[in-house]
Amino acid sequence: MVIEISNEAKGLMEERGIQEADVKEAVEYAETTQKLYEEGGSRCLGKKRLGEFTVYAEYTRDDSGKITVENAYSHRVKLTEDGE
Repeated sequence: MVIEISNEAKGLMEERGIQEADVKEAVEYAETTQKLYEEGGSRCLGKKRLGEFTVYAEYTRDDSGKITVENAYSHRVKLTEDGE
């Protein structure tokens, strides 16, 4: 699977402290499990939880199958149960 990251996305990832490997892992996971996509379009959204960190990748896929990440963002959350 060929995954490229646009220069704009690389800049955003650097600002947001998101690693390229994490974004690629989110895209690979989305492509093999479940992703959101624009019906009739080429834009997709993939996500993957990595411990307490969830990474999201907005990407496109062209006719040759090449994937280009256009945006990436993340959030961290730690949930606990009552009594912990």
